[in-house]
Amino acid sequence: MPDQPRAAGPDAKYGAITLETLEKRARPRVQGPFFPVIGPRDFGEADARFGASRSGHTHEGQDVFAASGTPLVAVSDGTVLETGNDGGRGNFIAFYDPKRDQTYVYMHMVEPTPFAAGDELKAGEQVGAVGCTGSCYGDHLHFEIRAGEDPYGAPRDPLEDLESWKDLGKPSR
Repeated sequence: MPDQPRAAGPDAKYGAITLETLEKRARPRVQGPFFPVIGPRDFGEADARFGASRSGHTHEGQDVFAASGTPLVAVSDGTVLETGNDGGRGNFIAFYDPKRDQTYVYMHMVEPTPFAAGDELKAGEQVGAVGCTGSCYGDHLHFEIRAGEDPYGAPRDPLEDLESWKDLGKPSR
């Protein structure tokens, strides 16, 4: 058997270069962030913004309008905290991103997400599709960012993040 090629540099102390080592180096790591809506979309008017007055409450997210069925992807890696379908939120998913210490909430999805609490998500992984379930008008994603590992934590305006992500490459599927 011929001698194995020897590694130079950081792998030198580990001996032979393995196929696994080469594959890890060649495979790009998808980390995100990704814009949550894959396809044509818009941010709507003033009433779609964070802080807009709603009947009996203040809007705590940003609406992103798109055609029904438009794919929704995880903006980052994370752990699913909660999913379901209830009154105003319709079909929803909330997941925690430990690197940014915040929770992302997606509401009004056309169908329930296939994920459950405790599942791990990868950035760019499809979590659902745009819809209008629950209390809504027109097909859209209601997108929230909440402080910490809590789908009910303090909300903050997600528009700056969304604006910074909108021109990033979309995940390959």
